[in-house]
Amino acid sequence: EQYDAWTGLHRGGEGTQADDWKWSTGSKLLYSEWALDEPNSTDRCAYVHYDSRKFYHTDCQEYYYFFCYNLWKNKWSQVFISQSKTWSDALEFCRRHYIDFIFYPTAASLRNVNGRNFPVWIGLHRDGDTWKWSSGSSDFRRWSGPTAADIGDCAFIYSSNKDMATQNCYERLPFICVDDNVLLVKESKTWEEALEHCRRLASSNSSQPQYDLLSVQPGEDHHYIMGKAMKADTEELWVGLRFLAGHWLWVTGADMLYTDLPECPLEGSHCGALTKTNMTIMETRDCTEKKNFLCYKTENV
Repeated sequence: EQYDAWTGLHRGGEGTQADDWKWSTGSKLLYSEWALDEPNSTDRCAYVHYDSRKFYHTDCQEYYYFFCYNLWKNKWSQVFISQSKTWSDALEFCRRHYIDFIFYPTAASLRNVNGRNFPVWIGLHRDGDTWKWSSGSSDFRRWSGPTAADIGDCAFIYSSNKDMATQNCYERLPFICVDDNVLLVKESKTWEEALEHCRRLASSNSSQPQYDLLSVQPGEDHHYIMGKAMKADTEELWVGLRFLAGHWLWVTGADMLYTDLPECPLEGSHCGALTKTNMTIMETRDCTEKKNFLCYKTENV
């Protein structure tokens, strides 16, 4: 829920000194709440970072949310605008719709920079008459209201309450990327060969990601993985499930949450597989069969 937002703080005229910073209202900055090593002598506009409540300099053509100030019943108030604009466009917006850009007359007033519920792009978009995720892997929706999907063709999620709504796709918003740690390998191998293949993907450099055969849990985890499995060349895929010493175990050491696995599996059927024809259970198969498989990436710490 962290964010950066323009304030009315900028460097006046052609000045390059630290005391040349002033507010859009014309008053000078009378205190120092700059972040470490800020500001430099080139950039001319400043934003405030929510978490630290410190000022940072940057190019005035960058895009950020911003604060305007207003008067309500003779009381000063700040208005958070969750639209990304350049500094000059934000200033124009504030002066047109409110009074001016926000200014903080004292360091103590920065306490008013608090948590906000702002929009963030996600991978959900309208494709014809249907809504699709860019990954194509989930039916999850959490619209904020009955008309939340009617405004635009691209969806965002609110940072705090996690409700979803839509906006025109050309709007500038922050966005969330996903580092997919599940790798589908379209090579047919035995269970042991698949395990060795995944573990060989690991770099000798300890700071690089390490891989293992995938462990998967019932519920949403299983449903997400099945989206990957449907792209395989084989009807079944190996995962990191193995029967050893009288127990079903995940090679990654994950908890065993499946309760319907056989306590005494058939001879040779000591390895676990996912099947495209049943998305809710784990199958036990002969470990010498050859199938595609799923590897899982973890970051070393």
